[in-house]
Amino acid sequence: MIAVAQIAQLAELYDRYNNALDPLSESCRAAKRQFEELAARLHSTHAPDVNVLNFRYEVVRHCRDYLRNNPIR
Repeated sequence: MIAVAQIAQLAELYDRYNNALDPLSESCRAAKRQFEELAARLHSTHAPDVNVLNFRYEVVRHCRDYLRNNPIR
């Protein structure tokens, strides 16, 4: 189980890179890099037996759900 605070952090990073006006900007690339690093750490900590692509899919799904219910201002 991933804590809500970690989902919130992932969701903010996901929003910053997935909805960036300039997807090639340094801030966008940094957000994506941070998202991928955190997701990888969570995968190895919480679900090492789950396929990494399936885990990432679920993380993104949780991020989208979080953003839908808690819009970032």
